Amino acid sequence: MKVKFKIPTIPVAKQRPRLGKNRSIYTPTKTKVFEEICRLAYGNRFYFEDKYIYVKILFKFEVPSSYSKKKKEQALEGKIKPTKADIDNYIKSVLDGLNGVAWRDDRYISSIYAEKIFADKSEIIVEIENVEQGDDNEI
Repeated sequence: MKVKFKIPTIPVAKQRPRLGKNRSIYTPTKTKVFEEICRLAYGNRFYFEDKYIYVKILFKFEVPSSYSKKKKEQALEGKIKPTKADIDNYIKSVLDGLNGVAWRDDRYISSIYAEKIFADKSEIIVEIENVEQGDDNEI
């Protein structure tokens, strides 16, 4: 089984848990909202129950308006890549958002491919696929 879908929003990197005034630990609101957007975008699609899965994520970032025409062109051609935050933090926020709706737990993910690029508009493209026994998704 293979599921491909779009999360129509600006990618948000997973933020570290915070310590509240009453000494309780909480997840920052920006992260919680983004994870909920991921859940809603997935909707009622196939549930990958206790199966090993492969996840491919393409993070698209809108080119900053401050870029010159030449720099914008280079960004859209892939010669310049986004460097705002670490890719692993973007990945973690998407995976945590999909826990419980796309799969039981992200521990069943056996391989991940992710990339950050510039595009005309910000969005995230996610592809999830069962890893069949004997498949070689090796690097």
